[in-house]
Formats: sequence, structure tokens, C-alpha cells
Amino acid sequence: MQVHPDIAALRSDRAPQRQAQTAILGAADAWTEEPGAAQMQADLEAYSKGAPLEACPMLEAMFTGTGEAERLMDLMCKRYCRAIGANPIGPPPFRQGFDGISTSILLARTGRAQLMIQAREPGEMDNPGYVFCDATRFDAVLAGKADARIVRIAENRPDGARFVAEKLALRAGHRLSLDLSSEAVLVDAVQSCFVVLRLLGTAQEPEPGREYDARSGKLLHQSAGRIGTSRREAIIALLGCVGAPMPRLNSLALPWLMVIFRCAGRPSERRWRWIPGRDLAPLLKRPGVGTIHWRGRPVPCARNCLKPIRNLLNWRMINAPRNRLSG
Repeated sequence: MQVHPDIAALRSDRAPQRQAQTAILGAADAWTEEPGAAQMQADLEAYSKGAPLEACPMLEAMFTGTGEAERLMDLMCKRYCRAIGANPIGPPPFRQGFDGISTSILLARTGRAQLMIQAREPGEMDNPGYVFCDATRFDAVLAGKADARIVRIAENRPDGARFVAEKLALRAGHRLSLDLSSEAVLVDAVQSCFVVLRLLGTAQEPEPGREYDARSGKLLHQSAGRIGTSRREAIIALLGCVGAPMPRLNSLALPWLMVIFRCAGRPSERRWRWIPGRDLAPLLKRPGVGTIHWRGRPVPCARNCLKPIRNLLNWRMINAPRNRLSG
């Protein structure tokens, strides 16, 4: 392996890395002391616990008026850019991603609230689908120009949803307020680098997210409203995918795992998930699998396998006395 001399120097002497990290943390502390920054952080904490935007004066000023969002973000950029310019190896203390077109920087996340900066490079955008989730969103356009649409669900029909669209010409200073359960913003074209400060608040009991085909209105995908729920789904799907080497676990435990997930989910999540159900379908047809009756509906399961799965996942059955195991 060929190691660049600069990298080799960092490996042999970590003092420059510690110095750079100290400088970046110092920039963060200095920005917190700027007028309004501490108040914004306190408001974000209150908003994450369910306080309305009107009860968070700094956030309200940032996302309903003009000037405050631009001022605070300008101060933040100056602090960090100076620190990074003097310490190029300094790691910015934010989660970030770039796919060649869009940049996303997570500034803060607490409870059910997220504050982020998103940017898009100039060019035409293809939007083959519309995504909706159980959250509210406030956008403050900081810079750039873009042509966009607000797409709203006008009607949900068995053969697909019907949408209506409102065209927008977004410019610096524009503010948007959206109910993401029925509204989605699609950026169609960017004339100059488009930068948005975004406040996202997830519902306390979020419904699953949905993705629809833009042309037909057909529901393409449904995702969990909570990260924890999605994590449990991944566990179930993984166990289903590796079923062959684990015949005993599959024949006894996995069907019960579906039942536990179905019963132990929050009220808004008590529904069958698509992906785990698909992966486990072949397993549920194996011999030796009985049936559990859940509120009048037969569900494949196995006998005497609840305890080990409960110990494994530390979950608790809800309404367990209402379940009846039969042959």
C-alpha cells in the first residue's frame, strides 16, 4: 500500500489532528455565543417536544420572517470556514452527504426535530415519484433560484392517488410551510446554487411514509414512520433472508417474531410491513407451523416459541390474553 507522505505524517504525529479538532470545537462555541444562537437551540429543544412554532420566537422569526435565518447561518458559516481554512484537516461536526447534485448537512437533531441545510447544484431535476411522510416542514430559502412545484394529494382511490400541483419560482428570502402527509415539494430546475435552511418535525405517532408513481398515482413503496420500527423490520427481513442455515429458528421463532412485531408496535404502526412479510412468506408455509388468532384473523405461528424470542429482543406482547393458539 502506498501512503501519501502527508497521511503518513498524520499517523506518526497526531498533534495536528488534535489542534484542528480543538479549532473546530472552538468555532462551534464561538457561534453559540452569537446573538440569537443559544435562543435558537433552546427553541429547537422545545419544538422537538411538541411546542408549536408560535411558541418558539427565534424559530418563528427564522422561518416566517426574513433576516434572522440569513444572519445566523452567515455567522455560522464564517466561524466554521475560518476554522477550516486555518485547519484544513479539521472535521466539521455535522453529518453530511453529497451525491454530486445535492448536499445535505444535519446541523442539529433532538427529539422529533431536525435542523438542516440542503443545497442543489444548477441543472434539471427528474422527479419520477412523490414521497409523503407524517411530518411538518418549514423552509427558508437562503440563496439561489429554482423552479419547483408543491404537489398535493387531491384524492386517494383504489387504483391510485390523484394529485394537483402548484408551480413556484423560489428565490432567496422565500419561506415555505408544508404538511408532508399530503404535500411534497419537487424542485424541477435550479438556475443558481439553491440553498435552503430546513426545519423538520416528525409527528409523535407517525404514520408510514408513502411513495407514489408520479404518472399513474400507484403506491410504490411504504416505509416505517419511525427509525426504531424500521430497525425492527430490518431484523425480521434479515432473519428471513438467512433462513436456510437456521431451520429451527425459522420454523419456530420467525413466525412468532412477526406476531410480536405486529402486537408490540405503537398504535399507529399496528399493520403488516411489506418487506418482512415478503421475506418470511416461504417460511410460514413450512410444516409444523400452527395458527394464532389475532382479533379474529388467523396468523401462522409455532407453538412454545414465544419465550426465547421475547428474551432475544426484549419485547413485550401487548394484549397477549386476547391471542389464542390453535393447532
